[in-house]
Amino acid sequence: MAPDLPQWGTDPVPPRHRVLGGFHYFILWSSLGVGLLVFSAGSFLSGVPFYHALLAIIIGSIGGSILLSMAGKIGSDTAVPSIIGIRPAFGLYGSYLAAVLNIIQLIGWTTFEILILSKAAEQLTNTNISLVWNILFGVIITLLGIFGPLFVVRQWLSKFAIWIVYASSAIILVTLLLQNLPNVLSEESNDMSFFVALDIVIAMPISWMPLVSDYNRFAKSSKGAFMGTLLGFSITNIIFYVGGLLFGVGDISSIIVSIQAILFGFILLVMIVDEIDNAFADIYSAAVSSQNIFHNLNQRHLIIGFSGLSTVLAIFVSIEGYEQFLFLVGALFVPLFGVLLTDYFLIKHGKYQHDMMYGNNMAKIGYTALVAWFAGALTYYLLSQLSPIYLSQLPTIGSTIPSLIVSSMLYLLITKINLKLKIAKTSS
Repeated sequence: MAPDLPQWGTDPVPPRHRVLGGFHYFILWSSLGVGLLVFSAGSFLSGVPFYHALLAIIIGSIGGSILLSMAGKIGSDTAVPSIIGIRPAFGLYGSYLAAVLNIIQLIGWTTFEILILSKAAEQLTNTNISLVWNILFGVIITLLGIFGPLFVVRQWLSKFAIWIVYASSAIILVTLLLQNLPNVLSEESNDMSFFVALDIVIAMPISWMPLVSDYNRFAKSSKGAFMGTLLGFSITNIIFYVGGLLFGVGDISSIIVSIQAILFGFILLVMIVDEIDNAFADIYSAAVSSQNIFHNLNQRHLIIGFSGLSTVLAIFVSIEGYEQFLFLVGALFVPLFGVLLTDYFLIKHGKYQHDMMYGNNMAKIGYTALVAWFAGALTYYLLSQLSPIYLSQLPTIGSTIPSLIVSSMLYLLITKINLKLKIAKTSS
């Protein structure tokens, strides 16, 4: 058996396996905040006035990381994965719908990761054998997924990978500041608003929210996991979005060439090492989400299957759709977690009982949550660049904040009304 491989699937993590402290979570989430795809996302802000873009990066990274950490707290409080933690609000079948959507986005993320890894490896080795690189990285990702998060965090990240990633990240940022900052400051601004830039930044931590409890359920304490997640992800997300902004090019191939020019490709090799961690996290969580629906499926077989599918898709998919993919992720998962966080922290006061997630008190369908989720998703869609009418051209308020407010407030309002009607019916 592979060391530390979780065998409990979607069941609560046994106390003896809840061994990760705040420092482990700082290591894990700072690693997951690093990546070539984050550089690419940051480059989409090129042309926004520098100080506006910088403000959007700081606010979006910290705000998004707070939401990410709050979602992770549900997992560290209850020791259950993310997809099980939404059952009290959305019901069993509602969690199935969320699981399917999550699996789709995770396959998409893994496909992009493998595509980027192959491009970087080709650039580093001056070869043109993307199929071979796709297969190689697919195999490595599969092996890490089989070994599981405890092994990856305690053996791979803490003892090796993260330290060279920290050093290389500092070198990249300092080099870009010295070389490119004057050019960025003198660039003409484009028509992207501050709030659209904020949407692009916050999409990255939001994209990890459906996964966060899959890893934070191993925590010794919720406080340590919360602070480690918040600090780790926000710091590296800021650094790499700023780095992408300083690169000033949206073409990932150009970014890879630029990185290779720093220290003769060594840092590019480091980025490849760290990018693998992100793909591992996606594949492992896709397997966990699948087990929410099909409890008896073998986790190893799911990891192998999803890795193979993403490897094949990487042959045919183009990175050009990456920006729209970020908006699509936001449209689906911003309002979902607006509902979930409202239910857990405001309605249930930070208490989910076991039978709300597994037992007889678990609803089949959480109609109120689904209605609020749909309303929030529609709001996000209409106010984002996904919409053919693009309502955000009227008031430039972005789509993330309105979507969160609509989903959260609507869920809270309907829940309160239902409670009053139930009390009135009981009294009569």
